[in-house]
Formats: sequence, C-alpha cells, structure tokens
Amino acid sequence: MKRWFITGVSSGIGRAIAEAALARGDRVAGTVRKAADAATFEALGGEAHALLLDLDRSETASAVAVDAIARLGGVDVLVCNAARSLFGAIEETSTEEMQALFATNLFGQHALMRAVLPHFRARGQGRIVAISSGAGIGATPGVGVYSATKFALEGLCEALAQEVAGFGIAVTLVEPGAIASRFISHGTQDVAGRMPAYAALSGGGKDGLAIYYESAAAPARVAEAVFAAVDLDRPPLRLPVGPDTIATIRNRAAALQALVD
Repeated sequence: MKRWFITGVSSGIGRAIAEAALARGDRVAGTVRKAADAATFEALGGEAHALLLDLDRSETASAVAVDAIARLGGVDVLVCNAARSLFGAIEETSTEEMQALFATNLFGQHALMRAVLPHFRARGQGRIVAISSGAGIGATPGVGVYSATKFALEGLCEALAQEVAGFGIAVTLVEPGAIASRFISHGTQDVAGRMPAYAALSGGGKDGLAIYYESAAAPARVAEAVFAAVDLDRPPLRLPVGPDTIATIRNRAAALQALVD
C-alpha cells in the first residue's frame, strides 16, 4: 500500500491518478480549491482525504503538506499535478499575468517539494512525480507563457533529481501530450489585453486547441504510466506520454542534431 499526496484531484489527470490509487487500496490525500470539490472527492470512499489548497498562494503549501503527512501517517509519493494555462501571444501577456501563472505552475510546485523533502530524507525514500507537458519540450504559439512555466519545471526537476538521488528519492517528469480533459475550457484563461495584430491567433487558436484536447487520450492513460514508473526501483527522470509528445521529442532531437552537425 502506498500513500499519495496529489494536487488537483477534482478532475483530469490528478483525478485519474487518485482514483487508480484508491482502486488499488492505496491512501490518497488530494488537494482541491473548493469545498464542494472536497466533498465530491471524499465521496469516492476508501482512504480519500481532501485538502483545500490554492497554489497561487505558495505560502500555504507547507502547512497543507504537513497536514497530508499527518492524515496518511506519512507520504510515499508526491504528485505535483495542479496547474493552469493562459492563452494569448507573448506580446499580449502582461507581466502580472505571467507572474501569476508562474506562481501556480512553478513556485507552488517548488513550495510543495520543499515541504515534503525533509520527510522523504528522514525516511530515506520517496517519489516525486511532476506533471509537466509536451509544451515543456516544444513551445506552441498562443500558450508560450504556459510553455515557459513547464520548461522551468523541467529544469527544476532535472537538477532536483540529481541533488536528492543520494537520499533514496527519485524524481520523474511526466510529459503528456493532449489529454481529454477540461484543461483548455476550464483551466486555460485568456489574456486580458487583446491586440489587433494577433487577431488570427486569438480568434480561433484556443477553440482549435479545445477541440484537439477533447478528442485526445483519456487521463487514465497518464495514470497508468505514472503507476508503471512509480513501481520501478529506479524510475526514469522523464516519462513522455502520447504520440504528440513523442513527435515533439523526435523533432527537437533532429533539429539539435542538425545544429550540431
């Protein structure tokens, strides 16, 4: 039996991982932003424990992590899943909007990792699973700032994996492509200031992404990959999921090789 601390379990990938863990008889402390979502999550039964957390306020992450450890009697796996996106051209994006997105997608994740790492080091073991994205490997017009947060998360975790390996702690970056969820419709806001110069992008770009995501792979596919990795003695640093992510990696590798040549 494993004890999981998972952020963002109200829907999507986080919910799929949590449900799969509960189905295995594992214990799960999952974070949500609304009290109504907390009740819905705990209604799943078993060892489902809901915790309220707004990752925009990273200063509260430490207390929530301590609460998760106490409720479960310890944590074996931290899954940094909760995130949001922002649609708009780079020039259209204000500094404040960019800072807010980094607060959720990077600073909040960093705060959770820092809060759980002392517990993992004391135990001499632990798993950190960070849900990155294919957008953290290759950027897409219209979600450039989101891509920037995921590029940053990739760098953070790559260094962290090397720093904590000697403590028996493994770090895995999960890099999904498009996953059928509400991420575009509910988790992606529009920038406040539109510019006529980017009308082609802002006019239909987000709608196209939404259609693409709705017809993509199910979140359960990511959950299966996460369980396969976590159950290994030596999990991989990176775990790409989906043909679009694989294509992005191959294209990036080919471009880099051509540059080197």
